[in-house]
Order: sequence, then C-alpha cells, then structure tokens
Amino acid sequence: MQDSSLVAAIEKLAIAGEQAGFSVEQMIQLLNDGLTVESLLNLISWRHQMPNPITPVSFSRRVSDSRLCAVN
Repeated sequence: MQDSSLVAAIEKLAIAGEQAGFSVEQMIQLLNDGLTVESLLNLISWRHQMPNPITPVSFSRRVSDSRLCAVN
C-alpha cells in the first residue's frame, strides 16, 4: 500500500471513529491494548447503527418495558 493510500485510510478510520463517539486517543488505546483493526471497524460500525451513538446510556434506570433509556 502506498503511503498516501495508508494515510487516507487512517484518516477515514479516525473520522468514522469520531463520528461514532470515539476519540482518536481512545481508538489508539484500544489498538495498543490488542484490539485488531478489523474489530475496531466492527465496533465503529456497531456504534454507527445505534440510534444515537454519542449519547451515554444509563444502566441503572430502566423504563417500564425493560429497555434501557438514554440520559440527556
């Protein structure tokens, strides 16, 4: 892979990750901790499919239908 192609791919990964709610530092830490690039891409994709990927979820508060609700 040429250097310019590699840089473009990394930039796209960083942008997609940030849009999913991850900071670049978090993504680097995940990779340093052993997460594969493929797994990171899957995680980013999963976060993009969530209704609102940046909104934190409250695990202590349940709604009547047992689904977790988002905290604003």
